Amino acid sequence: MRKKLATTVGAAALAFAAVLGSAGQSFAGSNGQQIHFHDTSTVVYSIRIQGYNQSGQSVSGCFVTPSRDTWIGGWWWKGEVSVTFYRNNSCSFATYYDDAIAWVPGEQSGDWTTVYS
Repeated sequence: MRKKLATTVGAAALAFAAVLGSAGQSFAGSNGQQIHFHDTSTVVYSIRIQGYNQSGQSVSGCFVTPSRDTWIGGWWWKGEVSVTFYRNNSCSFATYYDDAIAWVPGEQSGDWTTVYS
């Protein structure tokens, strides 16, 4: 009985996750993108992204980049974004490293746009 209940709960959880995942992916691919940051310099520990979201609102966020590749999910960007790189994990101007301008397409087949340091 326990095994059957666990299997049923597991299947329901997977089905729910699939519905949520497909909705997010579809939305991201058709009205902005999420950012995948690739640290080619290996010295960046946080980034500040400033630009416009999928609704045309100006937004800004500081994101910790603990590894060479960081996927910043849950934020959708569209158009030109400014990315500032920092050598600490709090976007402190005292540890400014560099910056870049990236173009995030409104529509594409995938959900992620890569930004490089």
